[in-house]
Amino acid sequence: MSRRLGLVALALLVAGPAPAQTRAPAAGWLGNFTVTASGTASWVDNLSRTSAEPNRKDAATYELNLAASRHEQLSSNWLLHAGAEATVLSVPDYERTDHFKAGARLGLQRKFGLGPLAPVLRLDTALTYKAARLAADRGWTAAASLRFAKRFTPALKAGVTALWLDHAARSAIFDLRQRSFAVDATWDISGRWSLSGSAGRLSGDVVANAAPSVWSQALSGGLGPVVATYYNSRPWVATHLYGPDWVSYNVEADLDLWSLALSRVLTENTTAELRYGSAFVVNKIGVRYPTESWGLGLVHQF
Repeated sequence: MSRRLGLVALALLVAGPAPAQTRAPAAGWLGNFTVTASGTASWVDNLSRTSAEPNRKDAATYELNLAASRHEQLSSNWLLHAGAEATVLSVPDYERTDHFKAGARLGLQRKFGLGPLAPVLRLDTALTYKAARLAADRGWTAAASLRFAKRFTPALKAGVTALWLDHAARSAIFDLRQRSFAVDATWDISGRWSLSGSAGRLSGDVVANAAPSVWSQALSGGLGPVVATYYNSRPWVATHLYGPDWVSYNVEADLDLWSLALSRVLTENTTAELRYGSAFVVNKIGVRYPTESWGLGLVHQF
């Protein structure tokens, strides 16, 4: 079982120390501290990530997130971020997929120039523990991301993000090593409304699921020799996540990721968001697992 938690330390070394410049005047401690709470209700098509269309499981999901962060101005161009967050995911129809995550984040930001249109480069690292209801999926997740963003006009901003993630689970079936690249843009339509979208590509390990009848055919050659050879070489186990004797298995895959969100400011500290997301997954031997979701969320900053 993979234990590559050194990702966080490596990312911090790559960032290097901030240059020795005159420090900007420090704001009050509470002035640099923010707490944000959010909740999202979603409907997900093919939540089970199943290739056989008749067996795909759709469901409603509910997610709550609480995050606290603080930033420190190291100089006129350098900003240090630190924080912690916790997330709860509930799937009433498939309770064995419920989980809780908690962890810490550390980031370093470099601004190139002055004013709101100056580009920004930001390195973020995170170490999170996943307490899944399914014991095999419990474990530590290390992640590092590098993002370059720029506001082009007062109403339009865009960015590119590269992400590396490693989840070291109790079982090799749920071990994940992933890397992704995404572009995104946000258009502030008015003082209250904004529209944002993103497109990305993820490569690495993915956990898929199959009904017992389909899985037995796959292993025995009923779906062809290529499928049988590949699936017999990958870790799998009966997890019963989406029904009796349902199987979870780990595959190497590429994912095309898309999202579109419409946001509205409700109050000074509260925003509502309607979001659509799509993940088109194709594993190493060409088997496909399309997933779509629609979600409605609220974000409040205290």
